[in-house]
Amino acid sequence: MKCRHAIESELDMACDILAEGFYNEPLHKIIFPDDEKRLNKLKFFFRIYLDLASKRGGTLLSENNTGAMVYFRPGSMEMTENERSAFDRVLRNVCGSDYATAKRLNNELENYHPQARQHYYISLLAVRRSSRGSDVVKNLFSALNDILDGSGYPCYAECTRFSTRTLIKRWGYVDAAPPMRIDGFPELYPVWREPQ
Repeated sequence: MKCRHAIESELDMACDILAEGFYNEPLHKIIFPDDEKRLNKLKFFFRIYLDLASKRGGTLLSENNTGAMVYFRPGSMEMTENERSAFDRVLRNVCGSDYATAKRLNNELENYHPQARQHYYISLLAVRRSSRGSDVVKNLFSALNDILDGSGYPCYAECTRFSTRTLIKRWGYVDAAPPMRIDGFPELYPVWREPQ
């Protein structure tokens, strides 16, 4: 098997992969501007989403632990008022002085999120620098696409780089809308894939 679903004991390792992958990414530099604290903050920040995905989706790991993809099942992003308050408390605690920026981005992403059809949502994808250019991304997308095609649901994601948006077109993703422009952040590239 080239990819597997992470178990609870592997979630910290998945956070390490994601934090390393997003450390120099412009969007996350804006959220967490302190270079010395960013890596640790990213690990705790991403853990919020991995914990949520463990109940509402999943985290795929490449067989050699060099790549991670976090996704959510259709309808699972909806939260009750109590769940939203609990999520916000954790976000505030983890982000500290960077909370307002992280919260604003989350709110804006929710506003842009498509509502017309139920769909899977890729929240995070990262590959360790030493394995970029290998088959890790291909294997992660192949594993997820098997889930998507078996379920009959489409999938949505926002790419933080134009190069990523171009790369994943080979796995059936197309532009979902023009680039998203959120004041104070780099452009994001929404993509969509129909089940095949």
